[in-house]
Amino acid sequence: MVFGTFSDRKRLVANRSLALCRNEWGGIRLRTEEPIDAAINWSPTFHMRPNSTLIVAVEVNEYLFPEILKIAAHDIEHYNFPIAVYQACPLDVYQNDARLARANLLADHGFGLITVDDAGTTRIHTRAEPLAQHIPKSRFDIALRPLTQRLKIRFRAAYATYHIDIGQGLQAAGQIIEAMITCIAKHAEANGVVPARTSNRGTADIIDALSPTNAFRNYRAALGGARHFANRYRNIASHNPRGPQEAAEKLRRCKEGFLEALHIAEELRAVMLQLGCPLRII
Repeated sequence: MVFGTFSDRKRLVANRSLALCRNEWGGIRLRTEEPIDAAINWSPTFHMRPNSTLIVAVEVNEYLFPEILKIAAHDIEHYNFPIAVYQACPLDVYQNDARLARANLLADHGFGLITVDDAGTTRIHTRAEPLAQHIPKSRFDIALRPLTQRLKIRFRAAYATYHIDIGQGLQAAGQIIEAMITCIAKHAEANGVVPARTSNRGTADIIDALSPTNAFRNYRAALGGARHFANRYRNIASHNPRGPQEAAEKLRRCKEGFLEALHIAEELRAVMLQLGCPLRII
């Protein structure tokens, strides 16, 4: 009997959440109460592989955000196969969570949430992305603080895209950096620091034109960071992974690149303030 050692209440949650996940992802290569891999210190209640580059794993527990998920998170993030993790719990456990404190903490750590009521009605409250790509909203909000309102709006849009399509989200963040470099180049053109139409060049070429000038000698570190970003992350979105290991590596690099874009935007904004350079990006 599947989940035969569970209490009646927990078995209901397990069976109903399993039915929902089968309907959602197909239940391909379904395993119950087995480890995903010896490299991960966790045996989820069940897990499945909907396709060649994703594992969906579910932990049924009557306590929101159980300790086992915190323990397993590090192994999952570094495992060479993208894994999205959900917790399933009774609906009343979620409803009795004061101010949804633990449910919000669960989401901020990248875990999805499924609830099941006493009649068996099942719902996905929070969807999970693979942990390797997850950027906590709390961390994102802190990174936004030094930026202008216009930059915050642009990065929030990029962050929303990142959740839907990680490569396109990184590309959107990169476009913000490119727009900032173009603004700096136009300001330098207007002040005779670089030749006219320098701002029409690619990002790396613009930076190569700005960096040797005396006007930018104090800002070469910030410009160098932007140039490294452009070279390292520009083409990730167009790279189609050929297997789970490449898919996991793409997720990690996109996450790294998105966070780097936030840091570079902060540095470039400081440069623009010191130069008196207006920020004109749509």
